[in-house]
Amino acid sequence: MVLPPPPPLDAQDPRSFAHLTLVHRLPRLVSDLLATAPLSAGARARLEEAVARPLQIPVRRLPLPTEDSRRWEEFFATYLGRRLAVLPFFLWEAYLYAWLLLETGYFETGIDPFATAKREDFAVSLLAMEEASRAALEADAGPAGPALRAAVERSLKANLADASNPEMQAFGAGRTALLHEDPWSEVLGLLTAGDRIRILADNAMSELYYDLLLARALARAAPRAAIELAVKRDPMFVSDATALDVDRLFELVDEAPGAPGLGRATAEVRSLLASGRIEVRAYPELNAPWNLSAPGLAPIVAAPEVVLVVKGDANFRRALEDRAWPPTTPLELACRAPLRRAVFLRVLKSECVAGLSAEAVERAGREDPGWRTDGRHATVQILRRAEYPAAGLAG
Repeated sequence: MVLPPPPPLDAQDPRSFAHLTLVHRLPRLVSDLLATAPLSAGARARLEEAVARPLQIPVRRLPLPTEDSRRWEEFFATYLGRRLAVLPFFLWEAYLYAWLLLETGYFETGIDPFATAKREDFAVSLLAMEEASRAALEADAGPAGPALRAAVERSLKANLADASNPEMQAFGAGRTALLHEDPWSEVLGLLTAGDRIRILADNAMSELYYDLLLARALARAAPRAAIELAVKRDPMFVSDATALDVDRLFELVDEAPGAPGLGRATAEVRSLLASGRIEVRAYPELNAPWNLSAPGLAPIVAAPEVVLVVKGDANFRRALEDRAWPPTTPLELACRAPLRRAVFLRVLKSECVAGLSAEAVERAGREDPGWRTDGRHATVQILRRAEYPAAGLAG
C-alpha cells in the first residue's frame, strides 16, 4: 500500500517557522523597503497595510509581465482570494516576493530592491572570502580531490548566509555541525563522474562567491565535465542569486582594497567563464511558484546526464514539496522531484527535512531544540536513482 504524502507546511500553527516568517520576518522586510525603496503613495499604503495585518494578506492577481503570468496562472486559479496564512509555505513566499518586485517597480526599472542587503553581505564577508581564496589557491599545488572537498565544504558553510534572516545567521555562525557521518568519498565520486554538473545556486554575494570557487575546483577535478551555475532571472527571497549579481560581485571584488587572493581567484573564475568552461545561466522558471516536481522545471532538474548540486534551504524545500515529512523518511521517497543524481548542500533554516537517521534526530533534538531552523546544523545528502519512481508516490 502506498501512503499519501504529508501535507505541505503552512503558517496556521503559531509555533511554526512559516508563522514566524509571516508574522515577524515579513513585517521587518517590508519595513526595510519602506525606509529605503522609492515607492509610490499607493505602493507605500499597500505595504504598510501588509505590515499591520500580515495574517490577513489575501492573494490578489498580480499584473506580472506576460511571460511570467503564464507560469503563475495555475497558482492564481487555485489560490486567488485566499489568505497567505493558509497556503503552502513556499508558494506564499514566492507570491510575496513577486508582489514586492511589482510594488518597488523592479519590472519597469530593473533595479534590485534588495541590492543594499547584498552589498552589506559582501562587506561583512570580505575578510573570510580573502582567506578562503588564499586557501583555494594554495590547494592548487596539491591533488584535485582534497581541493574539491575543501571547496564543497566552503560552499556548504557559506549557505548560512541569509539576508532575510540575519539573527539566524549570527546565531549559527561558526557553529554549523553536520548531521551525518563522513559523506565525502561518495560526494566527490559523484561530482567527478558526471558529464554535466549543474549547481542550483541559492544566495548571492558571499555564498555565490564560494559557489564560483566550487565551480573552479570542479573544473580542475572533473576536466571533461561541463559546469553550469544556475541562478534566478529576478531577485527573490531577498538574497537569492541572479546573473546580475555575478556582475555585481565582480565589481565589488575589483573595488575591494587589500584582498589580493580574492582578486586572483576571481580573475581565474572570470577566465573560466570567458572560455565557456564554466557557464552562468539564469532561469526565469526558478522564480515561478513551482516546486522542483513541476513539469516546467523538468528540463533543469531531470536531465539524466546532469549531476545536480542542490544548494540551500529553499531549493531543498522545493525538492521535497515543502511537506511535513518525518525527518527519518528516506530522501528518495520524500524527494518528489524527478532528480536522478543529486548532492544536497544545506544549512537547516526551516522545518522541512528528511533522510536522517533516528539517532541523528534524537541527538540534535536533545542538544538543540531549534535545530531545524537556527542555522546550527547542516546536511550533505546524496540522491541516486536509476529512474524517477513516480509510480511509487501517491498524491
